[in-house]
Amino acid sequence: MNPRILTLMVLAVLGGSLSYCNEIAKPCDPEKCLPPNCRCSGDNRPPGGLMPKNTPQTILVSFDDDVEKQYMDFYDQLFDGVRNPNNCPAVGTLFVSHNYTNYYLVEDAYSRGYEIADHTVTHQEPTTYWEYANFTVWKNEIRGQREILHRFANLPYDAIKGFRAPFLMFTENMYKVLFEAKFTYDLSWPLNIKFNGESPIGPMYPYTFDYISKQICPTVEEPCPKMSYPGLWEIPNVNIMNSDHSPCASMMDGCNPSGNASVWYEILLRNFHYHYDTNRTPFGMLMHPSYFYHGPAGDHLKAARKFLKYAESLGDVWILTASQVIDWMQDPQSIEKAKSFPPWQCPSRPPPRCSSSTANSCHYTEPRDFYMTTCTECPKHFPSPTDPDGN
Repeated sequence: MNPRILTLMVLAVLGGSLSYCNEIAKPCDPEKCLPPNCRCSGDNRPPGGLMPKNTPQTILVSFDDDVEKQYMDFYDQLFDGVRNPNNCPAVGTLFVSHNYTNYYLVEDAYSRGYEIADHTVTHQEPTTYWEYANFTVWKNEIRGQREILHRFANLPYDAIKGFRAPFLMFTENMYKVLFEAKFTYDLSWPLNIKFNGESPIGPMYPYTFDYISKQICPTVEEPCPKMSYPGLWEIPNVNIMNSDHSPCASMMDGCNPSGNASVWYEILLRNFHYHYDTNRTPFGMLMHPSYFYHGPAGDHLKAARKFLKYAESLGDVWILTASQVIDWMQDPQSIEKAKSFPPWQCPSRPPPRCSSSTANSCHYTEPRDFYMTTCTECPKHFPSPTDPDGN
């Protein structure tokens, strides 16, 4: 058999595409990498020729893993009464994994402006499961969770634009799936802020994988992508930094868990100004629900709320979803024009199809004891990577 035909048959079975397989990423050519769908990595300047002083500062708040009522209560309290300069409510991005998720709450959160992103079906341990996962495993986990979110939270497919890897364990196969499945962005790759003496050098802005990334690979094994994925964005996961400028953690809950409200307010303030006072790259408040359970009771929520109210008071700071940040990267607006920027307006979305009292509570004993709440009729089986419909 013709080797090329055989290759095509194998790719068809894997659900893959030749569009990336034979294209090693090259160093970025700024003459060819042009907006809105291409941006070189390593470019620390605001997009669109904006000067930092004319650039709106964005804050990207995100929460990982399953969605449960006690977690959503924390998220809603965090944003309660916080507004953007155009008077739209501040909201965040939920990177949702499947097990234990209440899909009525996901549907409700989406209706109120939250972005819902993909965080795989199982989010299982150990981390080596993801490190060595082949293309098919990643495909089933990523595309399976998008299907579950569509079917059981009634989300439009095109609303599920983003992804974060479990344990931030990103690999080449993961990026292949994201590109093949037409995701808009990934937010998995940790990045440290660099300093010149005592002065921070503004972090890297989001960029696309048309060309090879200049972002430092975090491990010796170098799982970082070497292939070209045109139009797929990476939002650098900027680490929280200690006061001595050493990296503390990629996620807020991994940094100073015993800190009280004043300690955490200072951490957020200092890290925010590493961005705000330099090149105004997006500032990430990236966390798991455990952040709210650490430290003295209620202190972490109190600190985060106080910080968001401080940011609100500055007048040129926007608390947005990850997709809204990418919308701005593709069509950058100055501080003066940001208030009328269409993607940053208050969303108008239909309410959930049911209420918390009328949602279906589905109970399963296989593969283990699971409950799943959804406005959709309960599927026969608990959805899985290879059976996202639960048929």
